[in-house]
Amino acid sequence: MKCFKIFCVFILFALISCEKKMENFIPTTKLDVILKNDNLGKAYYDFRTENPYLSYLLKDRASFKKFVSEVEANNLVLLTECEKPMVRCFAFKALVEQNYPKIREILFRHKFDNQEVNYLAGRCIRMDISIKDYMLQQLSPFSGNEYSFSRSEYKEIQKEFWEK
Repeated sequence: MKCFKIFCVFILFALISCEKKMENFIPTTKLDVILKNDNLGKAYYDFRTENPYLSYLLKDRASFKKFVSEVEANNLVLLTECEKPMVRCFAFKALVEQNYPKIREILFRHKFDNQEVNYLAGRCIRMDISIKDYMLQQLSPFSGNEYSFSRSEYKEIQKEFWEK
C-alpha cells in the first residue's frame, strides 16, 4: 500500500511538471547564409571588427551609426533570427535606432529567448544578460525611442516576460 501511494504521488508530480511546458526561442537563420549578401557582409564585418562586445555605449559609436545607416531593415530583421545571440542583440539595437515600426513584434518573438550574452554595463562592469531582457531594455520608457513603452506598459511586459 505504501508503494502504491508513492507511485501515485510520483505520477501526480509527473503530470503537473508536464503541464508546464517551457517554450524556447529557436533561431531560424544562419549567419553565414545571411552574410552572403556582399553589402551586408562588408557592413557587418566592418562593424564587428570595432565592436566585439555588446555595450551600453554602442549607440554613440561611429561604427554602429555607420552600420545602422548602411544596413536595410529587412536584413536586420533576418539578423534578429540568427543563431548567434550577440548578433541578434546588435541587430535589434540597430532596428530600434532606425525606428523600425514592427520592433515590438520582434521583441515579442523573443519573449522566450533566454540565451545570455556578455554585456558591458560600464567601462569595467561586465555582466550576463538574457537576450529578451536586453531587447526589452531597449524599449524602456527612458530609452527615448519612438516605439518605447509607457511606464505602465513596460511594467506589465516585464511581468509577462519574467513569468516562468
